[in-house]
Amino acid sequence: MRYEYTVRIFSMEELKKENVVIDPQKNIVYACRPDGGCEAHDMTEQLENLSELFNRMGDRGWELIELFFRPLGIVSYWKRGVRGKRLK
Repeated sequence: MRYEYTVRIFSMEELKKENVVIDPQKNIVYACRPDGGCEAHDMTEQLENLSELFNRMGDRGWELIELFFRPLGIVSYWKRGVRGKRLK
């Protein structure tokens, strides 16, 4: 099978419009301190909104293959199968 690939950057502004708020108080985070204490922020709404954003790409046949959180947003790599002759 042949694949096509794309890189999709979700900017901070776009994420805010989708109610995926990335700020120090609402990050999707599970962290442990040096003293051994660990905590998780409430992530339910964040994960649901982020899933909806990714599912829209999935509805168009794209499969998420890699994801990076960056200061300016989220960088995501996608692939999907395409029909036709294999390129040489």
